[in-house]
Amino acid sequence: MLVSLLLLCTCTAGNSVDQRLPANVIMNEDAGCGNWLFVTLHLEDGEELPFFIDTGSASTFLNQSLAAKLGQPIASDSQVSPRYPAPKLFLGKVQLKTGTTVGVLDFTNESSSAGRRVMGVLGIDCLKHYCIQLDFDAREIRFLDPNHLVTASLGQALPLTFSKEWHQPLLDNCNLVEGKGKPALIDSGYQDADGTLNSEQFSAAIRVGAVIPIENVPGYARLRGCLWNGETHTNMIIARADWNAIGLEFLARHLVTLNFPERKIYLKQTRSGPLITEDLHSGLEFLTGLKKTGQLPGCTADDKGRLDYFGQHSYPLTFTLRKKGDSFIYHYAIVRASKASPWQLQKAWQTDQNGRSIVEFAVP
Repeated sequence: MLVSLLLLCTCTAGNSVDQRLPANVIMNEDAGCGNWLFVTLHLEDGEELPFFIDTGSASTFLNQSLAAKLGQPIASDSQVSPRYPAPKLFLGKVQLKTGTTVGVLDFTNESSSAGRRVMGVLGIDCLKHYCIQLDFDAREIRFLDPNHLVTASLGQALPLTFSKEWHQPLLDNCNLVEGKGKPALIDSGYQDADGTLNSEQFSAAIRVGAVIPIENVPGYARLRGCLWNGETHTNMIIARADWNAIGLEFLARHLVTLNFPERKIYLKQTRSGPLITEDLHSGLEFLTGLKKTGQLPGCTADDKGRLDYFGQHSYPLTFTLRKKGDSFIYHYAIVRASKASPWQLQKAWQTDQNGRSIVEFAVP
């Protein structure tokens, strides 16, 4: 009897899943401001792999260059991406709970877009096991105990449902543009807009004036302001996509607590407008200073207009200026060697309404 108990204990210990929670992770500065939310994972061999967190992805994917480490594919045909046995993935010293399989993809485009190496995406098959808090002000990702969550200071609690086919997290009545009755995917992997609408609803929203198209940026529109769940939000970007979603830029306006085991999301608004990083703030000040002194190419100190930023938070930062009474659009790309270095104007040019280049200005 004693031998049997010892064997049972040994088997149980050997097959146990790591119940520890990962330590807090420092958030990349540009998360929620045109870039993804990154964590550095590693395999058993210790290789460090930058992944971004994507609640909208049904599966975890690794870069195709890692396929040789995953063994033989479980299934592969011309229509389905190959599936491999899920490797052990570690965040710090803690092995993450994952699904039984992973996919492989080519992340070359994502690496180019992010301005850094991307080696995978951490999907809902892993994230669903955790309560994850995203604090964009403290720039920290926290893994919390879902069973002992102190909720008094976490903001509004909203119920989550999960789609039947892909088990993706949905808010049933919280579409950013159309409001009640329209479900929206919580999609932390959609990094360059506050939210999305499917093509039909996007066109309808433009037609009735609910959103305003962004000139020279097809498929994107501005939602200048809305009352969402009793809270006012301003200057939102809505993109056309194949699904309705709430993206990372909208989440970045809040302290976000995703309690997936309890099927709840807590949102505590921290700003009504978009998240502005120190880079964007100081870059805007630099260009504004050039304009005030008459040194901004194509613009005088007396010209009226608004400098704006739209796009990926990667170098060079590119701002646009639309001057009052002028149909042309002015573009300014700025760079700096380090955070301690001053900004420099790298390029300045003018386009027409269709994005066709008219002139490139000399840069002092």
